[in-house]
Amino acid sequence: MAIVEVIVPQLGEGLQEVRVMRFLKQPGDRVERDEHIYEMETDKANVEVESPYAGVIVEWLAKEGDILPIGAPIARMEVEGVVEAASPTAHAPESARASTAPVAPPPEPVAVGARLELVIPPRTRAYARQKGISEEELRRIPAASGNKLMPEDIDAYLAGRAESAAMADYVDYPLPQQQRTFIYRLKRSSQLVVPAVLRRPARWDAVRRVVEQFKANPNAPVQPSEFQVFAYCAAQATLQHPKFRAQLVGEETLRQYQHVNLGIAVARPGDELVTAVVKNASALDFTSFVRTLQSQIRKARSGEDQADASIQLLLTYMGGYQMVDAIPVLVAPAVAILFAGEAFPVDGVPHVNLVLTFDHRLINGVGGAEFLNMVAYSLENAESLVQGEMRR
Repeated sequence: MAIVEVIVPQLGEGLQEVRVMRFLKQPGDRVERDEHIYEMETDKANVEVESPYAGVIVEWLAKEGDILPIGAPIARMEVEGVVEAASPTAHAPESARASTAPVAPPPEPVAVGARLELVIPPRTRAYARQKGISEEELRRIPAASGNKLMPEDIDAYLAGRAESAAMADYVDYPLPQQQRTFIYRLKRSSQLVVPAVLRRPARWDAVRRVVEQFKANPNAPVQPSEFQVFAYCAAQATLQHPKFRAQLVGEETLRQYQHVNLGIAVARPGDELVTAVVKNASALDFTSFVRTLQSQIRKARSGEDQADASIQLLLTYMGGYQMVDAIPVLVAPAVAILFAGEAFPVDGVPHVNLVLTFDHRLINGVGGAEFLNMVAYSLENAESLVQGEMRR
């Protein structure tokens, strides 16, 4: 019997890291070779990963949501008999194996208790997670005695790190998991997206009139904000512009959806950013849209990041922050992100700047301009767009 490490496989040339989505098996579960044991997110898709061995899962070395580099250990398994070293592509799906460049195999797994392998007990690993120490950093911490890493070794390491930081006049803090996830998505996007940007002003007076008319009606079914009226107008504009409710699958396939899944950037304390999602937003009437959006934003503000691979259009709004202009950063797999800033007067009429960043692989300049013009037109005619709700 030997305990070996399962590593993150290489699923494509140039792939450097992945995000752990969910575990399909739990510690103590017996699995067969090539049985799916966890799901991970790559720059192209979510993939269920197969076990390279038959045996029993001893422990997971990461958490759901963690970002791991290719070749990093993700689990430990108890395996019977002699185990051959598995290459990073050994437990990748067949489609990934065929297209992957050869990679050097990792060192042969060594049984727990062997002199050269650092043994990290579950309680030490749990303690490290509490302290914000990644798996990669954990394996660099020296054990005070033998090859077994203990919680007190972590305390000594952190004390030494704090002492070094004090001498250097700075303090290191681990990034929150949500920020690490956001960084992962940004890096992935930078490798895929060819961004282009368009900007134009739009009248905002009709948006304000809609909000005031709902406030003046004691029987109104909802009390929308200016942003929620803007979001509804943007969602409705996608009905006439199908590329803004589409996604690229690989480099050769356009997947077009009947309705748009809308992502909304939501700020949390400490400059933390999460995403609220309204599914099939363009199919909802105004009241249903506002209720759903308000509910999803409340969840996001409580810490629930709803971002997933289904989003086609992102919205970001800086009204209230005195920012009238920006260049929004597009995060794949969305095909566009639309910014609206603080309102400003033009000849006594409130306007906002609309800025659209879009993926030029899918949308060209004229298509982006026509969509942005449609959003502006919808904002200028917001009263007629929601007039059925306002009569109630």
